[in-house]
Amino acid sequence: MDNTTFEIKAQKALQIATKQLISSTEFKKPRLARITKYWQLYDGKTPKKLRQLFNVAIPVFPGMIDTLNAQYDEPIRLEFKEGDASDYFKVQKINGAFQMEIMDTAQNSKWDSKLRIARKHAIMTGRGILKYTVESDPEYKSHFEVVNLKNFHFQPRGGKDLENHLFCGEEDIEKTESELKAGAEAGIYNAEQVNKLITNCNDSTYYPEGGETMEDRLSRFRPLGLDPDNNSYVGENVFKLAQWILNIKGERWLLVFHPWSQTWLRFEKWKDIDSSGLYPWFSYATHEDDENFLSKSYADDLYPSSDAIVAMFNQELTNREKRNFGARAYDKDMFKDVRKLDEAQHRPDALVPVDTLGGTRRIGEGIFEFKTGELSGTINLIDWITGTTGRSTGANDLSQGSVQEVSKKASVTFAEQKSVSKRIGWASQPFQEMMAGLGKAYIYGLKDHMPSKMAIRLLGENGIDWGEITRLDLNTAKDVDILIVSTDKQMIESDMKSKKRVEALSLLAESQNINSKKRDEEILKNAEYSDQEIAEFMDTKTYNDKKALAKASVGITEILRNKKPELWYGANTAFMQKIVDYANDNRTTLKEKYDELLDYAMNHQEIVAGNMERKANDDAMKINQQQMQAGQAGLNTPPESTAVNKGVPGGISCAMSMSNIGQ
Repeated sequence: MDNTTFEIKAQKALQIATKQLISSTEFKKPRLARITKYWQLYDGKTPKKLRQLFNVAIPVFPGMIDTLNAQYDEPIRLEFKEGDASDYFKVQKINGAFQMEIMDTAQNSKWDSKLRIARKHAIMTGRGILKYTVESDPEYKSHFEVVNLKNFHFQPRGGKDLENHLFCGEEDIEKTESELKAGAEAGIYNAEQVNKLITNCNDSTYYPEGGETMEDRLSRFRPLGLDPDNNSYVGENVFKLAQWILNIKGERWLLVFHPWSQTWLRFEKWKDIDSSGLYPWFSYATHEDDENFLSKSYADDLYPSSDAIVAMFNQELTNREKRNFGARAYDKDMFKDVRKLDEAQHRPDALVPVDTLGGTRRIGEGIFEFKTGELSGTINLIDWITGTTGRSTGANDLSQGSVQEVSKKASVTFAEQKSVSKRIGWASQPFQEMMAGLGKAYIYGLKDHMPSKMAIRLLGENGIDWGEITRLDLNTAKDVDILIVSTDKQMIESDMKSKKRVEALSLLAESQNINSKKRDEEILKNAEYSDQEIAEFMDTKTYNDKKALAKASVGITEILRNKKPELWYGANTAFMQKIVDYANDNRTTLKEKYDELLDYAMNHQEIVAGNMERKANDDAMKINQQQMQAGQAGLNTPPESTAVNKGVPGGISCAMSMSNIGQ
């Protein structure tokens, strides 16, 4: 495709994307207007009502929303499972790489934080939307972002599954002029189009084609630096871009453009960027509707009743104000000094002159009070609405953590708790399906952008250890399965099962036919210990040598990075064993590094021997002191060892023999 044909195609795609943007914006407008009311009530902002003295927003609505947020903030664990037994070790490395990804606290990652925000958006709007992309220029880096519904666009009648939509995109992507120029130099954006955009937007008289209607609809995309009335001054022009993926003759194309100036900046076949061909946006609905992407939210259920409660509460306050300071009428012929009459309403021991026409008229005949009726049952009605709404949505007193009503029996409370648990499990399924999509995108991101090798952390026999994942590890015999585990649901469903397992294993404690190590692991798992904690429990040899193991890991890492580590003069047998074990386990991939690791370990032989001798002497002195205190005389001399390398574990001794050291 020559440049002229490509530019014509890009310009046509720009026109299509702009119309799609306007169509999606008009479709969302009523929904976004309603959602705005939800956020205002959540933030404690209520519109002032006519002839109502008070406007107090009691936190019923935000309380229920926060309760639902807490309920659905359950730990979700994503695990990759091998499709073929031969892929076991490869998939374990993929799991290790993914765990490092989600635990990364860099701004472009922060998975836990962004998933929490996405859940909150979903509860308020009905949709949680996330975006996951990966790049490898200049190095491997992933970007995990939350996308607000107001900035996200989709096919209006595309249905609940985003992958079925013919287009989708995101607006309000802010880029400064310097960022655009840097992107053009890096080849991300078309340099000619970037210059065109900057030139057009520097002309304050420029308006897009399409008349006033187009101008009104796209006015929010004006460069922020050009508007003197805008309070978002940042020192240079900021451009609001849109990123779009649309179908052109059955293929998905990426288009980055500036809607206000009608300028495209990047136009590229999407599959050339992402080999999966899937959208980078992932979404889930709290209330799925197969025909409607904008399905209802929990806020839709909670807002009407919460708004009514706020209205009734303020009516009660207004009514009380009127009763305490109600309006009165007075006879101006009897009360000639109205100022003193008014002061008497709040001033103690006030004297008010009154003309009774020589005692022919009573004072009561000169004043009339307008009565305000008493409102009754407001508190009971508010409690009833709150309780009914909470039970219907799952935000009841049990889940809110408040003291349960005295009238509730234990069986009723247990039934409510079970009902809430079932509701959470059912409502969490769309979220779990979205997480599976993110897991799939993660694997494709590794395949497309991962370097030749990358350091990861793996769970070994003695706990967490450092390892490497290479591009060869991504070539699995079969597709990798993705498992989504809800730990809360798993805990609820397996309580009885775990109890039965522990009882069975306890009965078989003395059996010679049971694998004792496997039995101990199962008991610890049922006690909800993590895999790392279990590995530490099962490590009876080196658990007390954590410092030595950490130092060994540092030495291994430096050798793998072509650095020469310094000798550690606190080394012991665990230190050497760690390095030797790592070298033996990875001998086929280490190549020349294998010999370097063995040499580094063996260089500590004399240091280890000296440290072990000092430790043995210290231990002997302690034992001798204890025996003397117990009235025993002397120490039994231990038999002379016949080992080739005395006091050295078998693995290290073997390595020493291979290297002709210590003979």
